[in-house]
Amino acid sequence: MKNGIYSLSFRSGGKDFGSGVLVVEDGLANGGDATYSYNGTIDGNRLTLNLKKYNLDVHSFFGDSDLLRLHLIFHDDNQGYMLSGNVENMQSVQLLVQAKKIDELA
Repeated sequence: MKNGIYSLSFRSGGKDFGSGVLVVEDGLANGGDATYSYNGTIDGNRLTLNLKKYNLDVHSFFGDSDLLRLHLIFHDDNQGYMLSGNVENMQSVQLLVQAKKIDELA
């Protein structure tokens, strides 16, 4: 993924279930949403993203897990990137994530 700031939209089973922001810089990815902070690494066309739940008052699509790891493969699309993959240890939960580039880094 190219360096930049991305708006994320999460889908699974044909339904939208969340959104967040991801900042990509030199192979590192950091961000978050109203429930989780994100940090991870990019290797080729693979993004491994660790999610840490900080807002314990919010019910999550992923259940009660405080720590999650997403394994995603991405490709370019006309808005930025389309990512697909799953949650580690929850392979039956297939994810689609649209990453729309909203700005460059300072």
